[in-house]
Amino acid sequence: MPPSSDAVRAACAEFDDEYAVTEQALHDLFKQYPRNDRQSHVLLKVVALNRLYSCGILAVHDVAGHIYQQAGDVDRGLAGGSADIVDKIAKVTIVATGKQRNFWAFATKYCSWHNLSTYPIWDSRVAKYLRSLQGTPFSRPDDWTRYQDFVNLMSRFREHYGLGSFTFKEIDKFLWLHGGEKA
Repeated sequence: MPPSSDAVRAACAEFDDEYAVTEQALHDLFKQYPRNDRQSHVLLKVVALNRLYSCGILAVHDVAGHIYQQAGDVDRGLAGGSADIVDKIAKVTIVATGKQRNFWAFATKYCSWHNLSTYPIWDSRVAKYLRSLQGTPFSRPDDWTRYQDFVNLMSRFREHYGLGSFTFKEIDKFLWLHGGEKA
């Protein structure tokens, strides 16, 4: 299904019907604990988001500790809508292995839930949908090494398809639902 205002509205209605309780639970949690300066609050948000959005992170304590240790920078970045904070959150050193992992999808979701209007979500379903748009400038959604590049891509996507009246969150609902159809 090609992107259009009607398609985005329909996807939002379908998504909201099916996932209303999940979305409300995450909304309530992130509203209750907007800051990242209490480790227990960060852990709750990481565990809930990881489970409810199927992020597949096994080292949730490492991820939560990573965010908590940078709480000042993270909170300032989120409040200011900084794309760089996604890159900072994504790169986590796993204690058990000493290896650094890039949890891009999780970091975009974590930041999005803190600031829904500023942070578009990247995950495999979004990438799958964008890849299906052969012959467009959006068909290479993985060609970014900094989150700001993805934000720029999604801003151009929104403009190109006349979706300027929709938030990144609303567009994400469309991309997520239709990215699942492309499997």
